[in-house]
Amino acid sequence: MTESKTNYQTNEKKQILQPKNDVVFQALFTRGKESITKALIEDILNIKIHSLELDKSKDLLNENIKEKNGRLDLRAVINENIECDIEVQLTSHEKMLERFLYYWSKMYVANLQIGEKYRSLRKTISIIIVDDEIKEFKEISKSHTKWQIREEEYLKKILTPYLQIDIIELPKAIKEYERNRKNEMLQWMMFLENPENREVAKIMENNENIKEAKEELDKISQDDILRRMALKAEIQRMDQEELMYEARRDGKIEGLKEGEQKAKLETAKKMLYKGIDIETIIEITGLTKEEIIRLK
Repeated sequence: MTESKTNYQTNEKKQILQPKNDVVFQALFTRGKESITKALIEDILNIKIHSLELDKSKDLLNENIKEKNGRLDLRAVINENIECDIEVQLTSHEKMLERFLYYWSKMYVANLQIGEKYRSLRKTISIIIVDDEIKEFKEISKSHTKWQIREEEYLKKILTPYLQIDIIELPKAIKEYERNRKNEMLQWMMFLENPENREVAKIMENNENIKEAKEELDKISQDDILRRMALKAEIQRMDQEELMYEARRDGKIEGLKEGEQKAKLETAKKMLYKGIDIETIIEITGLTKEEIIRLK
């Protein structure tokens, strides 16, 4: 009787993982079927993709997820000449927009090897899906915005098409879906928000790509190693949010000038103890890399 019950529990289907979790998103769209990744990017950028080369260099089975605070990007080359990066940003902070530009620039520069000509550079698109509304975009009602460098008077004049940052605010996308249910980009956002929502079940009746993504998500959700990694990423994110809240509450980031440096160092110590990466600590505290390393 006991043995039978144990076998039943072993074979019992595990709860589905959330696709907007950094680790799960990367597993689903980089290690999963290429066709669903192609469909996702096509629907976001509204372009036709005839070739897609995914960057699978990051070893997902490595349980060390401290790099970049556990955020694993989806990176690809589209149509042989466009660099594209998709990331899910679950945690908001004051320098978030500056960070988006910084990561775009890193990807753009990575196209050019030492000794190569500038013509080797390629159009670089960074797609960021944000799990919150961005305060700087308060007056913008649409969920998907595309950012480029334009001349201040001649707004239609773009400095270069090589720079493009697409930002999708997930809460706005969910609201927008109610007004435009046939929009496939918004259907993907509904899937990312909650793949088990009744509305997503209706979407899958007509959207084969999202149906296939849900089937793939069901499959990878049974992977015990992936489940542990997803849990680690979620705990680390929650810890970081709590530290940021405490830092603001105690005036350690924005607060009193007296003792400000000491407070920043104390915050950095706590974050190091929690295993948060140095790059993130620099962004939150404003300390230098050398100051943080000395705390170890």
